[in-house]
Amino acid sequence: MTNIHSSSKVGFGRKVAFRLAQSKLMGKLVEKYPKLIDRISMKSMKLGRERSGDVPWTPLKRPIEESRVALITTGGIILKSQPPFDLNDSKGDCSYRVIPSDTPSSETVISHLFYDHSDVKVDLEIMFPLATLHRLQREGKVGSIAPRHFSFQGGIHDPTPLVEKTGPEVARSLVNDQVDLAILTPA
Repeated sequence: MTNIHSSSKVGFGRKVAFRLAQSKLMGKLVEKYPKLIDRISMKSMKLGRERSGDVPWTPLKRPIEESRVALITTGGIILKSQPPFDLNDSKGDCSYRVIPSDTPSSETVISHLFYDHSDVKVDLEIMFPLATLHRLQREGKVGSIAPRHFSFQGGIHDPTPLVEKTGPEVARSLVNDQVDLAILTPA
């Protein structure tokens, strides 16, 4: 997949933050202060637990070969015809985009700021493995593919709207589509 581009205009401050995250300077800071990332991660984990409690485990009710499968990504994959995620929202855009199951990769673009897109631009399958899912269905390794899949932009600093509104909306859609298994691909 070539020529995937970000579909959003991004403010100067967000561009600087993105460049800093990818820079050698950040790598040197992490090398010099290895506990920095641990502290950031622990703070994030504590916030998540305070918000949602324990994560429930739900075992599959049928074998994978009989299951309906959907994809959910935080990679900001959108259709060229869809509006981009709002990358200038300081709290993070908690909306989502629906990606129909029959979408060719040539009809997608990336609308995300906080990860290196270079590998995904070469091969969308590493972020959104829809063609692989279709191959697995043809090979009988999964039962069926959901009619639609969901994409979020993962740079969300205030997940309240995600937890209270858009997450439950997507969950209801997955139930309505009779999805047994969702594959999550984080950015």
